[in-house]
Amino acid sequence: MRVARAFSPAGLSGFFSAYITPGEPLRSGAKGGGLTLGRGVIVRVEAEEASETAIKTLLEGQPASMDVTRRVAERVLALKGEPFQVTIDQRIEVPVGGGLGTSGASALATALAVASAVGVRATYTELARIAHVVEVEAGTGLGTVSGLAVGGLVLVVGPGPPGADRVERIPIEPSIRVVVGFFSPMSKRATVGRADLGRINRLGEEALARVLEDPSPERFVKESWRFALKAGLATPRVVRGVETAAKSGAIGASQAMIGETVYALADPDVATTIKERFEALGAKSFVTGVDWCPARLL
Repeated sequence: MRVARAFSPAGLSGFFSAYITPGEPLRSGAKGGGLTLGRGVIVRVEAEEASETAIKTLLEGQPASMDVTRRVAERVLALKGEPFQVTIDQRIEVPVGGGLGTSGASALATALAVASAVGVRATYTELARIAHVVEVEAGTGLGTVSGLAVGGLVLVVGPGPPGADRVERIPIEPSIRVVVGFFSPMSKRATVGRADLGRINRLGEEALARVLEDPSPERFVKESWRFALKAGLATPRVVRGVETAAKSGAIGASQAMIGETVYALADPDVATTIKERFEALGAKSFVTGVDWCPARLL
């Protein structure tokens, strides 16, 4: 039996503009800006040769239906061209459904771990593209993998899959904390379906242009909040969370796209206070840092 482990940081988007070519996931993607987090998804894969391929998916040791994970594994195994019995166990360190990129993180970490466990010879970009394609086809993400394959405070300035996209990063002091407050899951598909995507795309392009004029963490979070408000995506609880973070001394705060999740950038001396105040509002909260490393094998 062969065993491999991989980690992908979770990632939150502050603003975005979607570029979708129907039926062509390798020509689809998103522009925007976001953060990769110190918490994420850990994937452990056990693989052994078999007479026919079988894939078992687990969540913290318990059987779970993980459609994106299964699709990624199938595509990686197709590169190998030999049957394997594969067990994929995941541990997700952040809330699911809160705009924290868990699907993309799962897809990318799974691609890396399965490839390692079965001995697929492929480049990082090839595996990241598999994760991107599955995300687009499943409707769970457009530009998430672009950020997770780079790490840091990311600006995706050219949409597309890894290798065809264009990504910039904004330096950020390593001491700065990210305080996340998760209220409840939000359906990305339903939310986007109700929204004026053309208007959202214009707002996303404007936000990206303004951040590129002044590439700083402060400007990033300021433009993210402007985007959330103008796009009509901010919920009352998120608004209260942002106001609370501002009163508590945060560098800035906004909403994770697309989720009922507030996040704040803060110095270490106020991060715990902001976390406690998010919890007082009813949020599940945690403090982490910005991960400057991309998804990787462990």
